[in-house]
Amino acid sequence: MRARLIHNVHAGQVIVRHDLEQAVEYLERSGWNVSFQETRAPLEATALARQAAQEGVDVVIAAGGDGTVNEVLAGLVNTNTVLGVLPVGTTNVWALQMRIPTVNSVIGPSPWLTKIMADLEERMEHVLPVGFYRSVLLDAARVLVEGEVRAVDVGKANDRHFLMWAGVGLDAVVTQNVSTEDKKHLGAWAYVGTALDTIREYQSTEAIVTLDGKVRQVNTPLIVASNIQLYGGVLPLGARACVNDGKLDVCIFKGDGLFTFVHHVLRIVSRQHLRDPEIEYYQAEEITVESAQPLPVHVDDEPFTQTPVTISVQPKALRVLVPRNAPEYLFV
Repeated sequence: MRARLIHNVHAGQVIVRHDLEQAVEYLERSGWNVSFQETRAPLEATALARQAAQEGVDVVIAAGGDGTVNEVLAGLVNTNTVLGVLPVGTTNVWALQMRIPTVNSVIGPSPWLTKIMADLEERMEHVLPVGFYRSVLLDAARVLVEGEVRAVDVGKANDRHFLMWAGVGLDAVVTQNVSTEDKKHLGAWAYVGTALDTIREYQSTEAIVTLDGKVRQVNTPLIVASNIQLYGGVLPLGARACVNDGKLDVCIFKGDGLFTFVHHVLRIVSRQHLRDPEIEYYQAEEITVESAQPLPVHVDDEPFTQTPVTISVQPKALRVLVPRNAPEYLFV
């Protein structure tokens, strides 16, 4: 098995190079031939993944967070090269959704606990030759060796691919406003704090949303097109989404203010949002959003463009390595 590991050195909150090397050693003991590359510039991972696919590499492993996964998949769409993931980022929602072992899934999303465990591992290496953090990465590496390849859909916003979601409006503003420094120190909680600050003043915008040719005129603060069920790693926003059904699940939110936002979150947590008149839920192959004033757009939590935007799905355009116990309800 020829594999290329692409590591985003800026991803995550702790230094993981040594831990990744341990994971690579495990892969090589399992018969894999792994080459190691690092990225430091935006979209560099896409070029490296595309080059690997052209060279006929069997698997490209994205070692980073969801942003790194997004960049790598863009170089692998419609090729025979398989995407694998070693989740070492600030957020690892794709890994959480697919049950790929992550530090987040073991000790929760708290950045403080993550940092404490990493520090303990470093200080007690002579006592614990395989530490907590490293063991999680080794478990994720075992998924690569023992998992299975599935073909999944890929979303596309204009000319940019995504694996999980594209958001228009409020969440794209939050994504724009979260600083790299805050993500390093606060992890996923940086998004929560920024969201609370943004929601207080954010106002809905008149928009025309076209779903497979059917036109809706709405006043909305947020539109999310999902390819997976989890949003932000915890909210089952795309409650009916499957990753290989050839459709995206679209939520159009209504209302403004912190109280409304809390109401929406509670309805989503209880999966009542499918019957909430303030949240419209659709499934579609192509969604176009035009707005009275330009709204920001993100893909997989990466700031991208502004409206107007066309969001579509490319059925089964990507081959991915997932655990054998990946949730079957995510697949048709």
